[in-house]
Amino acid sequence: MNPEILKLQEQRLAILVLLISVVCGGALFLGFKLALARVRKRPVPPVERRVASVFLGLLLVGLSCLTYALTVEPDWLQVSRVEVPTARLPSGSRLRIVHLSDLHVDGWTKALERLPDEVNALQPDLLVFTGDSLNSEAGLPILREVLSRIQTRYGRFAVRGNHDTWYWSELDLFGGGVAQELQREALRTAGGRVVLCGAPYGMPGRIDTCLRDNPDGFRLVAYHTPDLVEDLAPLGPDLYLAGHTHGGQVRLPFYGAVLTMSRFDKKYEMGLYVVGQTPLFVSRGVGAEPHVPRIRFLCRPEIAVIDLVGSGAP
Repeated sequence: MNPEILKLQEQRLAILVLLISVVCGGALFLGFKLALARVRKRPVPPVERRVASVFLGLLLVGLSCLTYALTVEPDWLQVSRVEVPTARLPSGSRLRIVHLSDLHVDGWTKALERLPDEVNALQPDLLVFTGDSLNSEAGLPILREVLSRIQTRYGRFAVRGNHDTWYWSELDLFGGGVAQELQREALRTAGGRVVLCGAPYGMPGRIDTCLRDNPDGFRLVAYHTPDLVEDLAPLGPDLYLAGHTHGGQVRLPFYGAVLTMSRFDKKYEMGLYVVGQTPLFVSRGVGAEPHVPRIRFLCRPEIAVIDLVGSGAP
């Protein structure tokens, strides 16, 4: 990622931590001061009482939000629905893609237990998973069970994310019929009407080649991050699916993501965008980053449903 963007995101995180520290420290200090005054039976100026009430109120709100973010939202799956019109498919036809990303499996969670049934109820034609499968090797059997239980008409497809290529490159993540991994060549599905161009994280040249070699059909790009979208848009992909940002995982009201770990910072942090003529969908993902508490705030784990609506010749 661009060092300047990384520095900017680190600065925002530092400011957020500083604000939280000020509120917590101020609340504790003023609370202690009020308690001490009561013990000593000394009067407290009204201004100090009001300031202490504000700080204590902010602390209580913060603790409530933290409790919610740790215990409720990480398992509260949300289905997002998007329609993408396309002349690449016959008029009147529809094709349903379910897009998942960033499972980050290390053990069973309530979200993972419910995920296959939630997806199957949507009756997907195909599943596209855009990477970051595991937080630990112990999660591999769970990953395979979750994905293999998802039923589709035309197949399950996956690419490796940055965690998959950095830490789990030796693991056969999607073998045994779990999913077809997009690596080198185009894969055609839906009767040859859909061309899947995908590559493991860090190997973008394979997608360029795939798009150039396959000018026909609905061309779907699957890559872990949205970082290639502006480079690939001139080649005319019909849909680009990505994850990686987690939607920020922790979002602030009226501001959105504090961190995205994308070269574009907040430009493509989550949801649907149109870049040139290419629709881009960035998933909030399902899991959470490793080595930190499993937390989500204003950023529920996501199952994305993308319905392709044909408008072309039969």
